Amino acid sequence: MGQTPKELEPARSVLHFFGAEVRRLRLGLGMFQADLGKALFVHKDLVRKIETAERMPSDELVDQCDRVLSAGNGLRRLLPMLQRERTLRLTRDTTSATVGFRSAATDRPVLDWLLSSTQDARRWRAGEEGRAAADRLRQLRGADHVHGAGQTYADVTEIFGHRLDVLATGAPRVATGYLELAGYEAVDLGADGLAQQHYLRALEIVTRCGDRLYGGYLIAVSLAHLALHCGDPDQAARLAAAALRGIEHQSTPAVRAAFRAVLARAHARRADQAACAAALLQVEVDLARSRPAEEPAWIGYFGEADLADEKAHCFFDLGLHELAQREASRAVTLLEPHRVRRLAIDTALHAASLARSRQIEHACAIARQAIDHAATVASFRSAHRIVLMLAELQPYADRADVRDLTEYARTRLPSLISSEGPGRLP
Repeated sequence: MGQTPKELEPARSVLHFFGAEVRRLRLGLGMFQADLGKALFVHKDLVRKIETAERMPSDELVDQCDRVLSAGNGLRRLLPMLQRERTLRLTRDTTSATVGFRSAATDRPVLDWLLSSTQDARRWRAGEEGRAAADRLRQLRGADHVHGAGQTYADVTEIFGHRLDVLATGAPRVATGYLELAGYEAVDLGADGLAQQHYLRALEIVTRCGDRLYGGYLIAVSLAHLALHCGDPDQAARLAAAALRGIEHQSTPAVRAAFRAVLARAHARRADQAACAAALLQVEVDLARSRPAEEPAWIGYFGEADLADEKAHCFFDLGLHELAQREASRAVTLLEPHRVRRLAIDTALHAASLARSRQIEHACAIARQAIDHAATVASFRSAHRIVLMLAELQPYADRADVRDLTEYARTRLPSLISSEGPGRLP
């Protein structure tokens, strides 16, 4: 008598989605696990473990599954996400300093920042140089929004080889701007450990130069968002809270709002609805008090569109899907058209929330818009969000509209950017 197949949660992770897809494709071909194992030259127990997300498949096995199951690159397309998930698992299982993102690596630099003096802050502001480099940085930020990191990361990091040390001395704010953008783009390439290196190097510069406020931004927004992205909401909450304490005598309303928005995200990820609601309420109060002329230029991006984005993610994580859909839709409406990657991510989040609400027809319609946005940018993050969106719809794979959507994704996104692209920090 056969065993009842284990219930899968395709949206739990890319590994779960991969297992669910292998099972779906196998059953669609009328194959038993033993049949697939024979075709793959592996034991049927390995097939079972792959399908139930108990075993991480090798790159070769993913390729073989795609071929044997006639997936049309649908499984191969998951390789970059699976490689990242494998790295995150390895990071959790080792103390090696060379593997991916490590939460503990931020502790000492953050403590150094907290204990640092701000006496040199005026020298930081008065010693601005490198206007040409600053202009180029603005151009690269704009290109990143439109095209994704796959198109711009090499240009951003080119400066590391011969100009970063000079800028760090003569124009430290420009140097940290390049490093912050490089970190953001490394995340967009799926290279979380590399992103952490960029951010920590930027934090080292601002700590040395005494810019307490921007250091807090690197901790509460850059590093804390990275911790969330890597599945560590506890570390994200600690980082955001430390930054808020460290800038309490120098902060401005918009800066506090941006920091507290990340804190709200961490609370939501930890399923603490009350703490999340309290943090979001304070974010709104802070934004209402903000006066753009009195805010640092680097926080100017954080407004109603970004707040709606943060709220949508909070509500999605808390399972408040009507609110998540409202805020995701609002974010898409408020976002400027050139922020294509953010449009892809928020539209995909909207579709995923609709799928969880069992509004499948509407979800498929919104999902097509998300795929269209993602198809125009070389962005691992937007591709990853598309995969998670498709995972939400996987339980309804027998519906014609979901099958059509899956085929549409396969056509519009034939390949995804590799997580091996960025290389090493110079």
